[in-house]
Amino acid sequence: MLKLYLNENLSWRIARALREYGYDVISSQEVGMNQEDDPQQFAFAVEQQRAVVTNNFADFIALHEQYLERDMTHSGVILTTKCPISTLIRRLRALLEHVSAEHMANQIRWLNEFD
Repeated sequence: MLKLYLNENLSWRIARALREYGYDVISSQEVGMNQEDDPQQFAFAVEQQRAVVTNNFADFIALHEQYLERDMTHSGVILTTKCPISTLIRRLRALLEHVSAEHMANQIRWLNEFD
């Protein structure tokens, strides 16, 4: 099953709601990572084998590219635009139902694909 890590740009309430549906989702706030920089956040997600969900496009696309250039693997980057929490939860549930951890590995996906 695909596991998610919501970075500091997304509410911890999303992680809590998704866990109520049985998904393995944590947020940076819940694990005390809000003050860490993006490379540390990404490294934490990699260590935890979690795909990062963020609306910080530029930094996480650059981190994705750096990992690939160095032949390093990660569990994926899921990019989203700012939208209501209910929309994010609905889209993340659709993603979690249709994308496996194997298919997300080393990939970037846009969450709006799952509308």
